[in-house]
Parts: sequence; C-alpha cells; structure tokens
Amino acid sequence: MSSGGAALKALDDVSLSVEPGRVLGIVGESGSGKTTLLRTIVGLNRGYSGAIRYRGQMVDHAAGKTRLAPFRAGVQMIFQDPGGSLNPFRTIRQTLMAALARVPSAVPDATRLGALLDQVGINASALDRRPSEFSGGQLQRLAIARALACDPTVFLCDEPTSALDVSIQAQILDLFAKLKNEGRAFVFVTHNLGVLGHIADTIAVMFRGRVVEAGPARRLIAEPKEAYTAALIAASPRLKHRGVLLDNARRRLAPQAAAAGSAL
Repeated sequence: MSSGGAALKALDDVSLSVEPGRVLGIVGESGSGKTTLLRTIVGLNRGYSGAIRYRGQMVDHAAGKTRLAPFRAGVQMIFQDPGGSLNPFRTIRQTLMAALARVPSAVPDATRLGALLDQVGINASALDRRPSEFSGGQLQRLAIARALACDPTVFLCDEPTSALDVSIQAQILDLFAKLKNEGRAFVFVTHNLGVLGHIADTIAVMFRGRVVEAGPARRLIAEPKEAYTAALIAASPRLKHRGVLLDNARRRLAPQAAAAGSAL
C-alpha cells in the first residue's frame, strides 16, 4: 500500500513460530497487522517476501492443489464471524461432509459426524439444520467442528471470541484448551491481551506491522518491557492468568501506560 507516494508495510520483518500443544498469542490494536499475518499464512494475501514453513517444509501458495493439500488440511482458520466458514445454504451435515472429503483417510459416516459434534459440545440432532438456526456461540462451535474434520495440527484463530458474550467466550476458550492438550498448535490473534492471558503460552505484541515485544505469557503480562505493551495491559478486561491478576499489573504499570497512551 502507499500513502502520498510512500510505501507502507503491512508486515515488517515478522518472524514467529509455534510448536505442537502450544498457543502463540498475537495482540495489538486494530491495524497492527495481526489479521494480515494470518491471511498471509493461509495464502489469502500474496506478493510477500520471506518464507512460510509448515512442519519444516516451505509452503508455496502458487503450487497446485495436490501439493498444497497437506497444508490446507493441516492448517485451519477460525474466523471472528463463523459465517466465514459455514455456508448458509448447506446443512451442518453437508458442511462436515465437504470438509471430510479433503482428508483421504477420513470415513464420512454418521458416527464420524456425530463424534465431531460431540467434540465441540453440540448434539448430533444439529446435523440436518442450517446455520441460521443456531446462536453465535453454537455457530462458533460448529465452525470449530468443521475445522476439526480436516484433523488439523494448527489452528489460526482470528478474534474467535470477540463477538461473543463473556460466558460463551469462556466456554470457547475451554474448548481450545482441550484441543491444545490433544497436541494441536494455535496462533491466536486478538486485540484483547486479557484473553491471551487465559490461554497463551507465549505472546507477541504487534504495532504498525512489527513485533515490538515477545515472550512467555506470564512474564510479559507481569513485567512488560515496552510502554506500548503496558498500555495494552492497562486497557485489558479483568482476567486472571495463572495467579497473575491483571488489575495488579494495571496499578503497577500506570505510569508506563500513561506514557504510551498517545500510541493507542
């Protein structure tokens, strides 16, 4: 992009990785490059320089469907709006069948479909209903079931709880925690550092397309090095992370947050 003839970098020298059974949280204000990063990973944005690797192998989004099939099944995206992955004209059965068709070893029978719904806490009676018949929280669970049908190793989550009320947010985060314990990796994007304090192992803070601070979640929340990070913590909802109260962090970091206020 350009502004007044000057080139603007949506992403600038971003280098991150995530291991199986771990959650990498990415936080920053709107426009910091978080969603652009996820869209670039899955190939929705092209024309970037640098490399994307999956299981140690380079990912070439210009390659044919056959070569990209393992990546497309293994890396699944969960959107803020579940409608991004649920066709409103298809029943849930049809949506899950289409996802299972992408996995050669999958057996798309009624037992498998019911098991997918059971994993996300939805009754099998949902199979013959359409997305318009479900609440927002149920739709997000169904979107996760659709992703699970591909048996992914990595979930890319773009603000997956921001449109949900607090109680439903907690249920979705608990579901992600269960999937994490199964050995699946997560890249979890949000503007809310408090949510990441609930689920992330490591956190990367983005500002204007760059990672300005990264480290273990507990350390970063309790002892941020950057004033911008302190300002994000001060603006976070009240959540507890492994014994670290964000309210306490707010009080201790108030001077730093005030100094960074102009950046927000």
